[in-house]
Amino acid sequence: MNQQTTGKGVLQFTLFGIPVLIQPFSWVILGILGLSIYSDMPSPLQPALIFVVVGMVTLLAHEMGHALVSRAVTRSTPYIVISNFGGFTIPALPAKTRLQHFCVVLAGPLAGYLPGVIAAIILGIQVGNVPLAVQLFVLHPFVLQQELGNLLLSGYLSSFSALLYSTFFLVSFWWTVFNLMPIRPMDGGELLLTATNKLRLTSAIGIVLSILLGIWFLTGGSIFMPLMLGYFAWMNWQILKDSRR
Repeated sequence: MNQQTTGKGVLQFTLFGIPVLIQPFSWVILGILGLSIYSDMPSPLQPALIFVVVGMVTLLAHEMGHALVSRAVTRSTPYIVISNFGGFTIPALPAKTRLQHFCVVLAGPLAGYLPGVIAAIILGIQVGNVPLAVQLFVLHPFVLQQELGNLLLSGYLSSFSALLYSTFFLVSFWWTVFNLMPIRPMDGGELLLTATNKLRLTSAIGIVLSILLGIWFLTGGSIFMPLMLGYFAWMNWQILKDSRR
């Protein structure tokens, strides 16, 4: 690990035998994203702080999925870095086959979905119907959000509990969906590249989708997401341009 990843303010620990480093600016980025999401609320600070915690838990779960499967297929220990706009898992050894690499990449989104499932199980225990809560999260997440509102109005859940559950459901669901978009450097783009082995095609798809999604988010009033997608479009354009040389 270099000095940049182990510098001042970096949180370091080991989880399931995997070294983890969390750089301080990643908390700031999550805070900015949380405030932008809840900016229309009268008091956005509490939901933004909840978003920071839930977002970090989900990021760790996501990268841990990559890391554990990487360790299983390579028999070596990778490490995780949470930095800036997300996280990445650095393997000690690369996967030997495309199928192994595909499994390592896919494990991230699947693991990132787990915090939402666990939250649904806990909610199900609380309301006395675990199968229904899990079924709603997996198949009908918007219906589950409505049910949370009903439980809040009926006094069955506190406003804090309802917000915590809602954040876990939204982050786990939407981050998984977004991350599986075929845009590099997100996992969906890496899965497409691994499956097709066509770098230029993957880059071209990434550029088009980044622009279209960026426009869609911009029309919805978001600033953060279009900026990030614009960066992804630029990255893929550079890769496409360099591949022609």
